[in-house]
Amino acid sequence: PCRSVLTVACEQTEVLLFDPISSKHIKTLSEAHEDCVNNIRFLDNRLFATCSDDTTIALWDLRKLNTKVCTLHGHTSWVKNIEYDTNTRLLVTSGFDGNVIIWDTNRCTEDGCPHKKFFHTRFLMRMRLTPDCSKMLISTSSGYLLILHDLDLNKSLEVGSYPILRARRTTSSSDITSSGSSGPRTVGSPCHQNDSGPLSEKHMSRSSQREGGSPRNSLEVLTPEVPGERDRGNCITSLQLHPKGWATLLRCSSNTDDQE
Repeated sequence: PCRSVLTVACEQTEVLLFDPISSKHIKTLSEAHEDCVNNIRFLDNRLFATCSDDTTIALWDLRKLNTKVCTLHGHTSWVKNIEYDTNTRLLVTSGFDGNVIIWDTNRCTEDGCPHKKFFHTRFLMRMRLTPDCSKMLISTSSGYLLILHDLDLNKSLEVGSYPILRARRTTSSSDITSSGSSGPRTVGSPCHQNDSGPLSEKHMSRSSQREGGSPRNSLEVLTPEVPGERDRGNCITSLQLHPKGWATLLRCSSNTDDQE
């Protein structure tokens, strides 16, 4: 946050540290993890977290880089993203096990941090929080973009416990207008582990009857379509947010892996 250190996550097991002003190489953490290091997130001016394909998250202190502060165990597959809520000091991670896990860094010990599974969806690829931590965006390999609105990280979400705001395709302005005027458009839900069918009418009618603002952790399901790719399907492999949360940039690949 103070812009004094640049950290680099490497495909092997390394983390590199540089002085961003002079470009001087400060240090290499040669065995930061046992597999590829995927993401780095600073918690404050000295603490940072790394995640890896070895299924773990590690906490580090810039003042003592010879050893980890602690290692966090909870995911069962490759961990791809780390986010951090500075207001609650909650660390948020996601992995290819489909889980989004919350870690309470207020109560960290050498053995780790208390944690809980916050959300699960099949085919999870990437997860991001908006800068104000009011929304969580999740991309999937099945072409869905999930948005949790009015985010409350203290409440774990089980299947069926969150209201559905909308389920629609983002193809054209006419489709979006139609979706808004005639009610949500039903599409297959990626969030039900044992049901690949459409979102239930009970869910949809309850959400469409809500009054006032959105309830906490309301789920919006979008299926962005890439022009010319309607019949090929898409995997949303990368997800990046505007620094002020105004827009999201998606990187999609066809299910046949012959086009991005």
